[in-house]
Amino acid sequence: MDTLFVGQHILELDATESTNTYATNLIKEIPVVEGTIVLTHNQTKGRGQVGNTWQAESGKNLTFSLILHPNFLAIDKQFYLSKITSLAVFGMLTDFLNTSLYDIKIKWPNDILVNDRKIAGILIENILRGNFLQSSVIGVGININQQGFNNVDKQATSLGILLQQDFDLKEMLHAFCRHFEALYLLLKQGNFNKISEAYFKQLYKFNEFAVYQAGEKTFTAKISGVEESGLLVLTTEQNEVLKFNFKEVALLR
Repeated sequence: MDTLFVGQHILELDATESTNTYATNLIKEIPVVEGTIVLTHNQTKGRGQVGNTWQAESGKNLTFSLILHPNFLAIDKQFYLSKITSLAVFGMLTDFLNTSLYDIKIKWPNDILVNDRKIAGILIENILRGNFLQSSVIGVGININQQGFNNVDKQATSLGILLQQDFDLKEMLHAFCRHFEALYLLLKQGNFNKISEAYFKQLYKFNEFAVYQAGEKTFTAKISGVEESGLLVLTTEQNEVLKFNFKEVALLR
């Protein structure tokens, strides 16, 4: 692994219910070196954002959690971890997918899409100390070699489906680690604007009018921003500014 610390320590499990749960329990029990990865070949009860599940065929995809200690990052800037993780997955995918042929986008708050189909998901769980983060567990699921998805995941895709070949999962993990470490070091240096600029450049439906639903209300709006805390900022056709947390709003079309 040609990184300074991300992925230098990998705890490999044949199977576990959730790498995020395993990693969270681990850091509560013992000191864990920053950059440690908990990797499993079979995640039996993978968790997504706000109670969703992440389904992956055993041995076919990347399912792992990355442990960080970002005690330099204030609570109100915690969404930057989501930004750099999304950008790391984006960067890894562009190593293999020609962006003139494949439209790779970051969908707020935690998905990566290729040609409008989900290829990756992210779940970040933080442990706080005062007004700063003490530790973070970044769960990542990336569809690599899986060739079929059930009805629940019918809008999903994988690198294997897109390119009709199998990939070495360890090599794919190394590629992610390289991209993530470079972005994490940028974050440590306080390059918030540079990270945000890259994020918004790849954000799905940014500055494009689309149809959303919040509760019983359906409306047309465009994404005009994402706050540092993670709130999605929408501007309606009537120039009304609306802000939503995770799961409070859904993109319909």
